Amino acid sequence: MASVPEERDMANINCLPIDAETISSTVDPGELIGHLNLLLGQCRGEDESRGALRLFRMVERHVAMSNRPTKRTHAHDAYSYMRDSAVFVSTLLSVYQKANGAEE
Repeated sequence: MASVPEERDMANINCLPIDAETISSTVDPGELIGHLNLLLGQCRGEDESRGALRLFRMVERHVAMSNRPTKRTHAHDAYSYMRDSAVFVSTLLSVYQKANGAEE
């Protein structure tokens, strides 16, 4: 029988350790999107400046299913999407590391 997680268990989800080395070396499209979502969740609340909020909105739009490449997407557009994904991952990883006192 499944149980509902207690509130303290749910709070720990937002405190997951981030493996910066693994994230930095990821080239798989699905994994990059997963890392983006993880970093976005970790960075929210860390920095509420206008620039950070704008970055978060840009990443949310980027990872939306309707914006992701499909089988019909031209190769150049799919490449551009993955390049942008890598840039967003790098940027969010930097925000996370600065917020948590880690070196880049």
